[in-house]
Amino acid sequence: MTLFKKKGFDSNRRWREDRQAIREFDRSLTLIVDPDALMASIAARIKEHFMPDCVIILRAAPGSVMFNVSFSTDFALDELKNIRLTQRDHLAKWLLTNEKAMVVGQDPGVFNYLSPSERETLTLLNVRICVPLIALNRLTGLIFLCSTQEQWGLSEEDMSLLQMLMNQASIAFETAYLYQEQRDRLLKLYRTERLAAAGQLAASVAHEIRNPLTSIRSTVQYLLKDCEENSPKRSLIEGVIAEVDRIDRTVDGLLSLTRRTEFKPERVALDQLIEQTLRLVGTEASNQSVEILWSSPGADCYILGDTSQLRQLFLNLILNALQAMPKGGQLEVKLTCNPESLEVWDRKNWVQVSLTDTGCGIPTDNLDKIFDPFFTTKQGGTGLGLSISYAVARQHGGQLEIRSSEGGGTTVAARFPLLP
Repeated sequence: MTLFKKKGFDSNRRWREDRQAIREFDRSLTLIVDPDALMASIAARIKEHFMPDCVIILRAAPGSVMFNVSFSTDFALDELKNIRLTQRDHLAKWLLTNEKAMVVGQDPGVFNYLSPSERETLTLLNVRICVPLIALNRLTGLIFLCSTQEQWGLSEEDMSLLQMLMNQASIAFETAYLYQEQRDRLLKLYRTERLAAAGQLAASVAHEIRNPLTSIRSTVQYLLKDCEENSPKRSLIEGVIAEVDRIDRTVDGLLSLTRRTEFKPERVALDQLIEQTLRLVGTEASNQSVEILWSSPGADCYILGDTSQLRQLFLNLILNALQAMPKGGQLEVKLTCNPESLEVWDRKNWVQVSLTDTGCGIPTDNLDKIFDPFFTTKQGGTGLGLSISYAVARQHGGQLEIRSSEGGGTTVAARFPLLP
């Protein structure tokens, strides 16, 4: 009788503790909409409640079948970049079918059902439990609980609590990604509207600006003829001409935002175009002690585009990278034609050109403004280079995305629809 009361007491205490854990977990997720912060919070809670050595979270981008490591408590992401699973693999199929966590090694039959590469991955990472993240009958991610301690494990009650917490986590992840997707969509709409407004303004005032500019330049050039080579006035007059030319280039840049230039799309081999562009900047890169690492897929990747506009886009991006590394560094240029490895938003086939530099990076506060016309942090810059590049990418049915952190370098990804 005493034993029965003790068991009942322990059961009630456990039930209260589990309810408290679920409430705290739910409270910690309610106000988090940033996916990175959400993953960090979930991993911290798992370590606090269940005490594994390491927590690894794999996520699939919308429209992708590939699960990539998105967060780890004890490994650097670069160490796990080659760990990839797909929704077609046996592990993903088992988790989605059973809708519960898999305890590695508990059932030899289940472990042997996995492919040799999957078994090798789980063993290499010391994975003890695989938890599915399921939303709307879709497997959106995996969470690995890893431990090197032989005695580590979870009771049935712990497993039940873990599954309940991860069900909440699945909903939180879905909400966060929907919020981010909506935010990105509104940001792209805002950028497009800003570019269109700037272009319309330029088109309406270009004539009024250029007429007086032409008169000013002609008058100043006439005055320049009467100045001797050693005259102190000569440098002043030449400076005026240079400023007039700079205003004229700014007007040209604004006019390009209207997209009224003739668009001549043709079948373009993107790898050949990039190689030609890299040759154009090779000398400048060498003079700056910047090493360029070019990686192509080994086969032609074709897109439908205007060669001159695309060359200008890549020149802008490469020169920006070089300017971010005045004391030398490394620029990695990579062309990828495998859509499964790209974080895309639909099921189109895409080709991606990524440029990663080891430069000064971009402050977080500036990332949302870098495509705005006239926004620049460069002395003497017009702030139109990235705006024009963004407009060119959009005209080609593509996207331009920048990831950066201050002092941590910058990665620019240009994506275009891939032709067969």
